Amino acid sequence: MSSKKSTPDSNLSRGVRSQTLERALDTLQLLADGRQRTSRELAEELELHRSIVYRILRTFEDYSLVARSPDGRFRIGLGMTALAKSGIGDLEIAIADVLQELSNVTSATAVFCAQQRDDAVVLSSARPTQSPASVAIRVGSRFPVGTSAPGLALLSLQPPNSDDADEVALARQTGYVHTKGTPFIGLEAVASAVRMPGGQGASISLLFPLGNGDVPLMANELRTYSERLTSPSDAWQL
Repeated sequence: MSSKKSTPDSNLSRGVRSQTLERALDTLQLLADGRQRTSRELAEELELHRSIVYRILRTFEDYSLVARSPDGRFRIGLGMTALAKSGIGDLEIAIADVLQELSNVTSATAVFCAQQRDDAVVLSSARPTQSPASVAIRVGSRFPVGTSAPGLALLSLQPPNSDDADEVALARQTGYVHTKGTPFIGLEAVASAVRMPGGQGASISLLFPLGNGDVPLMANELRTYSERLTSPSDAWQL
């Protein structure tokens, strides 16, 4: 029987992580779904002792990263919004404008995602303004990176790996991923990876009912609008 040996680099990579910080971020990630929870409920979901979770919550509360309702349930606080606003600045407005125009041009729902661990998280979305019916995607929604078009596009930004899915390898060649039935049954998705100014990876996707879209055309539009996002901000013509 063979066993996989740890390399010095992999040991170092694991060693530099903070377990306390990981627990705290896991707490925020749970609350990010919009459902309020008590410290007991959070502790049960995280499989941690309630006292540990309560200390995390109290610390976040001091920084307004979480807020407590009169009934004792916790939710994401306004401090998170302040951090996000200061972190991306005018970029948020530019992303929203690009997504809206892309959505109108393609008559599909446009979605902008970033990776968080094993998920592609929706940071912004737009629906076509002239379409009588379209798919609504809530900001904060999560898609598995390994099975959804937004996630597979994100994985294509990483160095090639022998375990890569065929869609990821193909995305590196064609510049886009096309899936049917994922992330939602009854929908098709076309997604492209984007490397934002500053180097952060993201994906931009189009979601539409099965059989209702011209995939090559949508892939071309994704390429065009992705270039708008990857250009320096002073070069945007919105």
